[in-house]
Amino acid sequence: MTHRIGIIGCGWFAPFHLQALQALQDRTRVVWAADPVLAKAEAAAASCGAVALTDYRDGLDQVDCVHILLPHHLHCDATVACLEAGKHVLLEKPIATTLADADEMIACAERHGRTLMVGYLHRYRCSMQLFREAITDGRYGRLFMLDGQMDESAQAYVAGWLQRRATLGGGVFFSSSPHMLDVMLWIAGDVRCASVVGTRAGCDMECEDTACAVIKFESGVVGVTRHTWASPKSHTWYTLTATCESARVILTTTPAGDLVNDGPHCPWTTRIVAHGDAEDVLLECDEGLDLVPEIEHFLDCVETGATPQTDGVAARKIIALVLDAYADAEARGGL
Repeated sequence: MTHRIGIIGCGWFAPFHLQALQALQDRTRVVWAADPVLAKAEAAAASCGAVALTDYRDGLDQVDCVHILLPHHLHCDATVACLEAGKHVLLEKPIATTLADADEMIACAERHGRTLMVGYLHRYRCSMQLFREAITDGRYGRLFMLDGQMDESAQAYVAGWLQRRATLGGGVFFSSSPHMLDVMLWIAGDVRCASVVGTRAGCDMECEDTACAVIKFESGVVGVTRHTWASPKSHTWYTLTATCESARVILTTTPAGDLVNDGPHCPWTTRIVAHGDAEDVLLECDEGLDLVPEIEHFLDCVETGATPQTDGVAARKIIALVLDAYADAEARGGL
């Protein structure tokens, strides 16, 4: 079965989707790429032999599925329009900037019987699947703490809609820390409570570019996230540490090139090491931001009618968690 795909939004992340779709040519065909800036649409379309559009609505009758890669505040309107046109939607995170918008999108998908999946790519990566298996299969005893860190030098990248709360939805904790939060919820389960503090360290934006959160899960596991867009020099881009009874299991993913400029062509180094009685290297590979497993899951759900792991309901939980933590932090002066 070949799925006809439309790409909505041709910014920095679009080439990652197009590269993955190129690897899935036996299942997909990109029909068009749409962006209000024609030059961006043309560049994306040329890379995959598709048509360039400035308005995605002009092409909805030509596709079965859409990948929505728009600024956060535009997610609701575009998603609802596509669902109402009978299209399946893979939407880049977060689901929306408000819970009301998220609820509207979830209800629309249910009403029209279409797949709505939100792109939290890290849980679908092969290395993260192995990491989760290593800490949930009991080999290292009970898990009691998760620690996630993202260290990014994004000062030059944070511009335009990324600078404003109304369009981003918040700061780094709203926009990017959910990459860690989604994986933590996937591993440790639902959250009982969460607190966050943040500051502006070096990015020209209205909200925090640096945030730390403390989380208690219903399972008893505690979690910590640390995230900055203002690192003077990013060293290890993504680190997730699981502390279990008999070992600490650490996953690290680091670009070996210039991620901002190299995009999907950036080389990576990913490792999983368990530190117990001895050091046990569980994985060493070059996996980076590979969207193939995520898109394969989306296509599987479209074909079978199964609920995506990161459906609208799961994605809404993350937004609710973040907004609750923000409200608490604002009341206490934590932001």
